[in-house]
Amino acid sequence: MRISNDEKEGLMNFTHNEEGLAKFHLIMAFCVLFLILSVFIPKIYLSNNIYYTSRAISKLTIEKDLLYEENMRLQQEIEKINDKHLLLEIGEQ
Repeated sequence: MRISNDEKEGLMNFTHNEEGLAKFHLIMAFCVLFLILSVFIPKIYLSNNIYYTSRAISKLTIEKDLLYEENMRLQQEIEKINDKHLLLEIGEQ
């Protein structure tokens, strides 16, 4: 397919108007951007806050379980010491 001379002339004489965006369209674009950010930034903040809080809760739960086990071990040790003390008192009498 060949381009005719009229089409070549039309392409050569083509003028492109570079007016850009109208102020109204620019303001509307910023309003939409602000609306989107005002919805998603609090959501992201809350999601991050929930994540870090749940990590802290998990860490505290693990520490609580460890302390509970340590307490149980210490209670058993105290019981053994009390038993030894009672046996010694009984043996002395």
